[in-house]
Amino acid sequence: MDAIPFALDTNDAKTIGTIVIVSLVALGVLSAWLMKTIIQKVIFVVILGGLAVFVYSQRTSLDQCVDDITVAIAASDQQTATCSFVGFDVELPVTIDN
Repeated sequence: MDAIPFALDTNDAKTIGTIVIVSLVALGVLSAWLMKTIIQKVIFVVILGGLAVFVYSQRTSLDQCVDDITVAIAASDQQTATCSFVGFDVELPVTIDN
């Protein structure tokens, strides 16, 4: 795969992550209100809380990726930078467009 179908800057990615976290929390509150048994409520809120923590933890990976790309650009001899996101290594091309 040579072309990236779309690109986000780090601020956009962090904003999307924050929106996902708030949505998961809102969904957890709504589900707790709609579900009838305590067990259903607890299990669902724990699952949504885990997803929210997981999404939040990926923000650190995003910051590390930006640092890796910055180093690759400074070295100017690297053609790619490898970033880890959601447990997968993603190799990104390092190019400078003038």
